[in-house]
Amino acid sequence: MRVLRKPRVNRVLLAILGVTFGLGLGWTAIRGAEWQHISEAIRDFPPLLLIAALAIFMVSNFLRAYRWRLCWVDEPVTTWRLFIVENAALGLNNVSPVRALEEAVELGILTLRDKLPGGQVIATMMMARIQDLAFTLLFITVALALVPALLKFTPAIAFVFVFFAAWLFILLRFGAILRRFPRLRSLPAISSFEDALALIYARKQRMAYAFSMTCTYWLLLGPVGWLLARGLDIDIGFHLIMVTVIGSIFFSTTVPGLPGAVGTFEFAAVALMDLWGVPKEPALTFAVLLHGVLFIPPILMTIVVFPREGLGSFRAIREIMGQRAQARQDEPSSPT
Repeated sequence: MRVLRKPRVNRVLLAILGVTFGLGLGWTAIRGAEWQHISEAIRDFPPLLLIAALAIFMVSNFLRAYRWRLCWVDEPVTTWRLFIVENAALGLNNVSPVRALEEAVELGILTLRDKLPGGQVIATMMMARIQDLAFTLLFITVALALVPALLKFTPAIAFVFVFFAAWLFILLRFGAILRRFPRLRSLPAISSFEDALALIYARKQRMAYAFSMTCTYWLLLGPVGWLLARGLDIDIGFHLIMVTVIGSIFFSTTVPGLPGAVGTFEFAAVALMDLWGVPKEPALTFAVLLHGVLFIPPILMTIVVFPREGLGSFRAIREIMGQRAQARQDEPSSPT
């Protein structure tokens, strides 16, 4: 008998939760705003500043792919290839109500199209994510010291610390976990993943360099926000702009929301701008422009790249996962 529909129900519930969050938080962000002023500010925004912001963002994105390349120690994959795959997956993730597609798409493309070992793909992705979390926590720690007003977000910050600690524990103790469950080593993907992690850990200097690239590409988002704020005559400190940009990204990519993080992103940016005393209209205009600069380029790359190679890979990876799940269901129960 095969009727396990719970995952589908869970996806529906998460989608409903995302729509509810997106609409509710978005309404909170735009309530009481003068839309005529906002549309005029967007229309009159200096084009050169917008182009410069987009250019810096793309440089940041390329450095993100270079950071990922540094996590590969013995496979012939180029930074440009990772840049294309990462942005195609990121763009698809950006338009999904439940943002959990990016890693699956990257895994599908790199294993099925580029024939790279699945264990190494997962290991490098996890190492990249743990570096992102490490930078986020480091940045939050510095931001809390510089901006005590952020203490009002203590519950969310505490959640990030716990989440990071759990991932770090799993990665650092992966070998010990496998020793407790030795049968896991018989799975080729697990064995390959363990070997890949061992190679990564052995390259400490390379990983330190990768983390410097992680910090660089995140910090480059500060000038993106600064250029947009300058074009809107928002006069606040650069460190406050950095907090607004990174805080908005983290919030909107963590909680469920509407496709493209519509509503959740604007809520986070406007809420942070309100802490710095920025009026509603310029704060919301800044949020809309920043949202577009950060989200639209990867979506456009998805439209170009994904139909050519990503769609087939993603469908294939889903079929493989479904076949494996069915095989597990068909296995006879072991005697107790």
